Order: sequence, then structure tokens, then C-alpha cells
Amino acid sequence: MSGRPKQEIRRVFYRNRAVVLEERYRAGIPHGLRRMWHRNGQLAEEQTYRHGILHGICRQWNEDGKLLGSYRMENGTGLQRSWHSNGRLNQEFSTVDGQFCGRSRMWLRDGTLISDHVLLFDQNVTPEQYRRAAAKDPRLPKLRGRIGKPPPNNRAMEKHMQHLFVTSLLARRNRSEARAWLQADGKTARSLGRFKRASKASQFIGALYQAGAVKVILPDIYRNKRGDQFADNMLVQLPNETRKRRAIRTVCTQLRKGDLGAVMPDKDLGESHLYISMD
Repeated sequence: MSGRPKQEIRRVFYRNRAVVLEERYRAGIPHGLRRMWHRNGQLAEEQTYRHGILHGICRQWNEDGKLLGSYRMENGTGLQRSWHSNGRLNQEFSTVDGQFCGRSRMWLRDGTLISDHVLLFDQNVTPEQYRRAAAKDPRLPKLRGRIGKPPPNNRAMEKHMQHLFVTSLLARRNRSEARAWLQADGKTARSLGRFKRASKASQFIGALYQAGAVKVILPDIYRNKRGDQFADNMLVQLPNETRKRRAIRTVCTQLRKGDLGAVMPDKDLGESHLYISMD
């Protein structure tokens, strides 16, 4: 009998029973192909691990199947990237043997730089400290260019980030007004988040409208093989009146109390829409 550790495959599923994540483990650590899928079944990410660290070509696709980008890792060493669905860079950072070494940056989907740090074996350091270490260690990637200065993390930036996020959701084709979706033909089963019954979901949406919501939108509807439809998040278009905005947030408190979902942003920023996650 072989003493080689048995490979284990772990999977996570969307509510339509389609796979969202598939990982391979050996002796309890990632080893082999790791894949993620979009809700529509399109492959989203593909990575390969060797004994717990990235090794090989990594790729990322958008929901339409377009390749957003790829990079190569050698035993945990290389320049890792991720992309927004519009093709812009989301994150870029270097690792050496699986540890953060070099520049680490993040951008919003409009190209705004929001983070730019220098790390040395997972520790934040100054550019000067890093360059001194890199002069002694040939494994460390060269530090090129000036370190950027991200905008202040204030209320205006939070509102801008929320706006970009909402705009990306409203651009999706598979969206619908919530009440119309729930009341559509009875032949198709519909499930909204963690609500156990459609009647409870309808009551919640009705309460949002009664409180003053301009429109309640389901921006990301998906299906199973039988054609049943699912939605795991919603956007609530807010009125300008402060009283109504507060009333809508009060309605949303029942989500947290019932462990049905969460609301973003946590506080009123003057945003156009509330985002409700019910994953």
C-alpha cells in the first residue's frame, strides 16, 4: 500500500448548485489545480499550486469568457495580478517563495490608485530599506518607479468607490426590477437570497418601496439547469429626502436581525444606491 498522501478535492457551490470554487489538496495543503466560476458558469480564475504555493500559469476571465490577463509563477515567486471586469488592473504585487516582497498596488475600476506599499517578506518597509535589502539578496525584485500617493481615505473617496461599484452592477444585462421579477410567470421558480419563501421576499421589497425607495433592482440574476432563477443581491435606489433614506435603512435592519444579509455602505454617504448582499 502506497504511503503517498491522498489527493482531496473540495468544492463550494452557488445556490443553483453550480460550482463556484474547486480546489485540490494533498496532506491538507493546496496542491494542484484551483478553479473559480462566475454565476453564469463561465470559468473565472485558474491557478495551480504545488505544495501550498503558486506554481505555473494563472489566468482570469470575465463573465463573457474574455481573457483579462495571465501571469506565471515559479514556486511562489513572481508578479501576481488581478483585473476588474472592465479589463483594468485591480491588484499587482510581487512574492518571493510565497511571501510578499516588493511593490504592492491596488486600483479602482476607473484606474484610481488606492494603495501603494513596499513589503519585505510580508513586512511593510520604506523604499530605502527595501533597496538596501535587494542589493544583498538577488531573489528580491527591483523596485522601479516612484511610490504613488493614493487619495485620502475619506467620505468623498468612500462615496466614489460605492458609485463605481454600483455603476458596474447596473451595467449588467441580467438585471430586473425586484417586484416585477418575483411576480413574473408562475412556471419559473424564483429564489431571492436567504428568504425561505417568495412571499417574505415580496413583503421586504414592498416595505422598501413603502419607506420611499425609488427603485429596487436585482442586478445579477442567474439560473440552474432547469431554468429556475436566483438572485443574491439587490440595489435600492435612494430618494434625496433624509427622512425617507433613514426609513429605508430602518427597513434593512431586519436583514441583520434575521441573518438574511448585509447593507453597504454602513452609513449614509449621500450615495445613490444601497447595496444589499444576501449571499
